[in-house]
Amino acid sequence: MEPKKGMRLAARVASFTHAGRGLHELVRQEPNAKLHALATVAVITIGILRHISAMQWAAILFAIGLVWVTEALNTCIEKLCNLWCDNKWHAEVKIIKDIAAGAVLVSAVVSIGIGVVVFVF
Repeated sequence: MEPKKGMRLAARVASFTHAGRGLHELVRQEPNAKLHALATVAVITIGILRHISAMQWAAILFAIGLVWVTEALNTCIEKLCNLWCDNKWHAEVKIIKDIAAGAVLVSAVVSIGIGVVVFVF
């Protein structure tokens, strides 16, 4: 029995390749993503040096993932809004972009809170 078209190994490899390219572009194009990358490396390094527990690693990895996901979605929303309005100012687009940026802020604050609980207490 032949695998379905979407389940072929080549299709799965291509999917991961596209996702990797997307993350590369995110870090290359977005200054905040560069800061997230630096923070990710710093937090992982601190976690290794402090020999944090498995549960603490779970919390840290959740926090890191939360920030990266919201930053990626925020970037997508911004780019789609810019395409939609031809990079012209639009009141509703500004609100949409501000809300998406607010989501990144919330995820960053939550992640900082998790970091404080893990590394300070």
